[in-house]
Amino acid sequence: MKIALVNDQYHSGGVEAVVRQLHQGLRAAGHRSGLHVAWGRTYPKDDGVVPLYPRLLSRLDHSRYHDLVEAMAPRPLWTDRAFRKLAHSSHQIVHVHNFQGDYASVESLAHVARHKPVVWTFHDLWGITGGCLDPHGCRRYDDACGECSSLGQWPLGNEDVTATQLVEKLQHLAGAPLTIVAPSSRVAEMVQASQAGRGWRVVQIPTGIDPHQFGFERKRDPEFRKSLGLDPDATIVLLATRNFKELGMGFEVMKEALAATDPRGLQIVVAGQSSIFAINRIPEEFSTVDCGYVEDRNRIALLFEAADIFLFSSSDANFPCSILEAMSAKCCVVATPTSGVGEQIQHRKSGCLAFRFSGASLTEALAEALAHPEMRINCGENARCRIEEEFSEKVMVSRHIELYQSLLAVV
Repeated sequence: MKIALVNDQYHSGGVEAVVRQLHQGLRAAGHRSGLHVAWGRTYPKDDGVVPLYPRLLSRLDHSRYHDLVEAMAPRPLWTDRAFRKLAHSSHQIVHVHNFQGDYASVESLAHVARHKPVVWTFHDLWGITGGCLDPHGCRRYDDACGECSSLGQWPLGNEDVTATQLVEKLQHLAGAPLTIVAPSSRVAEMVQASQAGRGWRVVQIPTGIDPHQFGFERKRDPEFRKSLGLDPDATIVLLATRNFKELGMGFEVMKEALAATDPRGLQIVVAGQSSIFAINRIPEEFSTVDCGYVEDRNRIALLFEAADIFLFSSSDANFPCSILEAMSAKCCVVATPTSGVGEQIQHRKSGCLAFRFSGASLTEALAEALAHPEMRINCGENARCRIEEEFSEKVMVSRHIELYQSLLAVV
């Protein structure tokens, strides 16, 4: 098979890691996969990576010539044209990720779907709303969006265009022959019940990772911890996210939970953009380590290996890769019940789940993990087994290949 995978970036966060793994897994299985990327200053020049925007322009766009480049060769127009060409390419299937109408329009997505089988992975719920990534209980998209309470939160701007965006999706996509991959059952159910998605085929395929990229043998090795600048005698609590200032990352909930936690014997390790912002808001009684934004995947794997607990409270994640990574490294995950997290974590078996999305509830879950070290260790052991059996990259790639083959069988 020849597959075109499309994503906004090559490097950024968990979604990009999933797309790369799928791309590499397809190639390893003998299929021809091209990874088409729209954003970023640089991309690899091999491994089947295809920029939707020329490499030279990408470099200049991330320099002092940005305004000139955008005026002469606007990236969104360029990438939209490149995306539409996939409709008449030799690829048998087009599989889009992180599609929020920025690298291509919904009209172009519908155009490609009329010519090729199109698979769309819903890493968020943008595709069925007026533009928010997650409606968080709001049901206005069932009728007509507008008067949106999420204005100012990416990808929405400060002008309320949610009603218009929902109409465009209903006009161009509601009747399109799209196949949706939902990482969690919540996403699958919401898509099937929505105006836009009730006619789409929806298949649930959980996200997977390569467990071999995450070790656990040195988790309580004092010398290993010292080599990372960590306290060998402390209970290590890791906070790792893309950007602590983003509202959807849930730092305020984590901060509230830590503020109600006894700091004795704990060390808080902070990894992500705006890490100083986070550390300055953690009670000063805690011992903290600032790791900044960790782009090196090997480095983040070492932090997971050293950590006893991974604290998580994002409100936007559907099936967060960071939790899978922590589970793979035998961390005890302490998390809020965000979409998909309850399908990853079994309470008191492979982690500790808060009952509600609140600081008080997360405090209770964290206290339970800290008070029962043996349970914490058992949770880590069970989590690793769960990754290998249900959420591995191998299983994820195999399920995608089966989906692609079923689509081609009816073409």
